[in-house]
Amino acid sequence: MVILLAGMAGGWIFRRLLLGRLRDRHPSEFAELGQPSDKQLDSILPKYREQQIQFWKYLWEGRAFRLNDRLACGLAVAALVSDVALAAGLLMLVWSAGK
Repeated sequence: MVILLAGMAGGWIFRRLLLGRLRDRHPSEFAELGQPSDKQLDSILPKYREQQIQFWKYLWEGRAFRLNDRLACGLAVAALVSDVALAAGLLMLVWSAGK
């Protein structure tokens, strides 16, 4: 359960920091993503789903690594690690529930 919470919290924090970095230092990349706000990425409303998917694809395709910005790369790595931790925690929860 702790792994799930850490994965969710880490993903939220690192995505928010990466979004701010893109907004401040890489406005063309930010504009390409549709200039999402933190609230739009956090929302569960269907109208923001496309922006959320675009940001997720941006992160998982590794496009943040092409910016030659060490902080943006580090934040992207941290967000990806958080996603993997979240998936591992979910798998462990399902596996332990099946026992």
